[in-house]
Amino acid sequence: MNRLKGMIAAGTLTGLILITVVVLSIRNANAAAEAISAPLTITQNQPDTALTGQEAVQAWQTYSAELENTIRVMQDREAQYQAELEAANATILQLQDQINSTNQTTSYREHEEHEEHEEYENND
Repeated sequence: MNRLKGMIAAGTLTGLILITVVVLSIRNANAAAEAISAPLTITQNQPDTALTGQEAVQAWQTYSAELENTIRVMQDREAQYQAELEAANATILQLQDQINSTNQTTSYREHEEHEEHEEYENND
């Protein structure tokens, strides 16, 4: 009877865990779908089309200067990210070289030890 109770308890706990996982998965899927369907709003400081003459020219020049500044900032960040990526890749290559040289040294030592044992076996 104890074995039957244990199996029922294990089955019940497994069922509860599965139900919890399914409910959380559905909730996360719904949240992701809402995030995807929400419109992405980017506020732009575009000049008003109702402006005329010199005001419109000045507004568009200001807008153009803001865009150029944004592009410079993005290019600076891109250069910084590229530098960080190159540094990370160099570090990875150094670590791989160290691991490979350690493995080769270990392999070479094992080979030498194996040959030493063979020499003693042949001397008998």
